[in-house]
Amino acid sequence: MHERLLTSLESVADVRLVAALRHEQLGFPNEKDLRVFIPDVHLIGEKRLIEGEFTYATNHPELLTSVLGALAGLRSQAASDETVEVYQLGDFLDLWREAPQPDEPPEVPARIKDDHQDLIEAFLDRRLKAHFLLGNHDFDLYRWPDYAGWERRYYLPDAAPGAIVLHGDYFDWVERLPAPIKQIFVYLFSPRVAPSDYALGPMRALALQSHAGRDYRTRIQLAQPAPIGSLRSPRAEGVPPEWNVQREGVADAANLTFLDSAYQECLKANQEFGLSLKVAIIGHTHHARIAVREAADGSLFTLIDCGAWIENCQAPEDAAPSPNAQIAALSGGEARIYQLAPHLTLNSATSG
Repeated sequence: MHERLLTSLESVADVRLVAALRHEQLGFPNEKDLRVFIPDVHLIGEKRLIEGEFTYATNHPELLTSVLGALAGLRSQAASDETVEVYQLGDFLDLWREAPQPDEPPEVPARIKDDHQDLIEAFLDRRLKAHFLLGNHDFDLYRWPDYAGWERRYYLPDAAPGAIVLHGDYFDWVERLPAPIKQIFVYLFSPRVAPSDYALGPMRALALQSHAGRDYRTRIQLAQPAPIGSLRSPRAEGVPPEWNVQREGVADAANLTFLDSAYQECLKANQEFGLSLKVAIIGHTHHARIAVREAADGSLFTLIDCGAWIENCQAPEDAAPSPNAQIAALSGGEARIYQLAPHLTLNSATSG
């Protein structure tokens, strides 16, 4: 199904391959099951963009709208024995930049959505049936009924999970913040624990703690464009079994961010809850990459960081940075991350 996804993406965008990994230990062998991941979007209102003196905005919103339309078409055309599911990985709405007070009124998300109606409608298209995660920048949405169905994690596949889908901020907390991580770990990783205000309250407190004192006028995550390695044309040059895979002990430390934390937390979840997690799929860092860790027994753990639709990335062959516009996919024992750009004939808003 990767080829059908690529064809759909090519109908609306120029597509280059950021990273790819084909391996039996990705634990997702079904070739008729395609999962697509759209990372951080960070929408804010047009008025607030100016008043807050932000030097950047969501990249290519018109292109993203077209991509969602193409995905909705792909999903609606799937056969009865095929699965196509789309996940938005959190930080869809940027409440922190829109209203920097710790207790935003309910009209704040409505204000953001009013300025991005086409994109919002594309995400909410009934044909798409997108799944949403709560990120740290929009975590407060859980307090309002309209967003009650938004999750903090998903398992893939549901019956025998080999992968966990998270926003990724949890690994930030593990590494940087003293906190009641044990309680939050149980909620995020145990398949038998449902969401509750008891668990979500401490998670909100951690999110606010990580936000305190931050100035987002010039950046959210990236002081410099994220290095993503050489890009290639998936159509003209093909997709090899491995492309730009970051390996522990070889890659720069920046390309391995959260790899160890994700491995340790998934290992603990496997031991405590009888799971077999081998893959963590995240957003949050705005740095698109696939990173792997090989254990002494030959087992493979994979972190798929899907990137973002905000801030910039840099390929060594490109003279200038490009706006992050990434999408990731998992199917048939293969993970891919693509970098998208508008067709040359398409006029689309971008940020610097």
